[in-house]
Amino acid sequence: MGKKDVYLIDLAHESQLGLGSDHMPLQLGLIGAYLLKEVGDRVDVEIFKFIGDFERAVKERQPFVVGASNYMWNINLGYHIARLLKKHCPETIFVFGGPNYPIGPEEQASFMRKYPAVDFWVYRDGEIPFARLVRTLLDNPDDIKSVKKSGLPSCHTLVGDEPYFGELEARTRDLSVIPSPYLTGLMDKFFDHPLVPSIQTDRGCPFECTFCIEGKKYYNKVAMLAPEWSTAEVGYIVARVRHTQTLRIVNSNFGMFKKDVELCRYLGELRKKTGYPDYISCSTGKNQKERILECTELVGGAMRVSASVQSLVPEVLRHVKRDNISLDAMMVFSQEATQANGHVISEIILGLPGDSLEGQEASMAGLVGAGVSSVIQHQLALLPGTEAASDESRNTFGLKGAFRPIQRCVGRYSFVGETFTAVDVEEISISTHKLTFEDYLEARRLYLTVGLFYNDGVFQEIHSLLRLLGLPSWEWLMRIHKRVSESSPQLGTLYEGFIRETKGELWETEEDLRRDVSSSVDRYIKGEVGDNLIYKYRVLGLLTYFDELHGLAFRTLRDYLACEGVNIESAIWDIEKF
Repeated sequence: MGKKDVYLIDLAHESQLGLGSDHMPLQLGLIGAYLLKEVGDRVDVEIFKFIGDFERAVKERQPFVVGASNYMWNINLGYHIARLLKKHCPETIFVFGGPNYPIGPEEQASFMRKYPAVDFWVYRDGEIPFARLVRTLLDNPDDIKSVKKSGLPSCHTLVGDEPYFGELEARTRDLSVIPSPYLTGLMDKFFDHPLVPSIQTDRGCPFECTFCIEGKKYYNKVAMLAPEWSTAEVGYIVARVRHTQTLRIVNSNFGMFKKDVELCRYLGELRKKTGYPDYISCSTGKNQKERILECTELVGGAMRVSASVQSLVPEVLRHVKRDNISLDAMMVFSQEATQANGHVISEIILGLPGDSLEGQEASMAGLVGAGVSSVIQHQLALLPGTEAASDESRNTFGLKGAFRPIQRCVGRYSFVGETFTAVDVEEISISTHKLTFEDYLEARRLYLTVGLFYNDGVFQEIHSLLRLLGLPSWEWLMRIHKRVSESSPQLGTLYEGFIRETKGELWETEEDLRRDVSSSVDRYIKGEVGDNLIYKYRVLGLLTYFDELHGLAFRTLRDYLACEGVNIESAIWDIEKF
């Protein structure tokens, strides 16, 4: 008997703005590589990123198993494909796995019932459970019901309406048991596309943040990969990459461990020889800042340094189980990173448990005072599988959610002769016990002001002058913010448009969102709506209304200094002219 085909899909939305996800499907590569290690004599494995490629493959050979990644940005797209293929190939077994999955058994059962075409869901890390499941299905190809009832570890399923949950598979602590998907050739086809290569040198996170999938104890022990494995993968990548100068490292805390320094030393030498990678996309560690700075120096500034705090309000930090370095330490870190050619960003989250407008202002003020290069405000995503999204957390902290389409994750597609619209959705927190919806909108307005007048050094000369005078830049920013809408008709229109679109991208229910977006899907495909509003309005402001921004910045600076009794008009004039 010949080998069975196992197809793994991590499908990306496609629009005129680009792909909804432009990274190589590393996690499916790891799952496929481990599957081949375990049952490679019985299966062939192929991975797909694009619907057209997948459609051509299933028309040529009906797959035995289709394994699909389950992220919030592609579950609706992936499920539509599974539903349609199930109609044409009812014998094909569909397995979904990924982080976009609830925690509790009741919520998990309800989640599975929403997706009846899916036969199995793999819970948590997938390499070992998926390989075991495929082996069991190969041994019992005509009795899938018995496989469903057997309670395989980390496999969840429904038989009729009754859920079956296998016990959670223990995590592997040795990532070297999983072969490299690059070195085994599984990822070769993706170098023909403008996709970003991704690597993972460790897995897990020692922190317990309630808003993060990895905040659960399951992930608290970090599994490591030896540095020589990572350098071998990067060497393989640089010999084949053609369409990008970016390398993505998907660790939760890159730069925090000694092995990361070794990898960065290799990347720095590689960059000098080949120019690749020009940019390293990663999330740097929450501790060990000195080691992170060393990594930044070794790669010649190719790595953006993040000093994320999520909030500077002690009460909020307690609620989300977060611990930050002090502002004094962050100020030193920012200065040292700048000297090491590093661009330091710090991230905060709007809508966390206990958050308030005053808390948002205090967090932004503290970070600006610490001298970070950019302050990034995210909005709390109420992700399935996180503590923050639980009913208990919502009730305790008064978290109210609203739904919005995920950027670049709306489209109209055709598959096996049928056309469908896919809309992938996220739920975000828009109010708490201490944050009204109007406060939420004002916090977004304030962030637009920070984006226009502070981030990326747009008016860096003013901030440098204020530091020399011992005056806080935040006071200057708040004076601007209070008068920006009245300062000129153009800026008033800019801010009104931003708030109007911020309201317009929110729906009370997921059902209403899907109905409304499906009726105007062409506007999303063309990019007329649905893109990142902060980026859109920041670019619009800086490119179209820079004269108005510039005039307001210096009028406000003169007023601020006059109130402080400082008279240095000649210096101000020189900076303004520059």
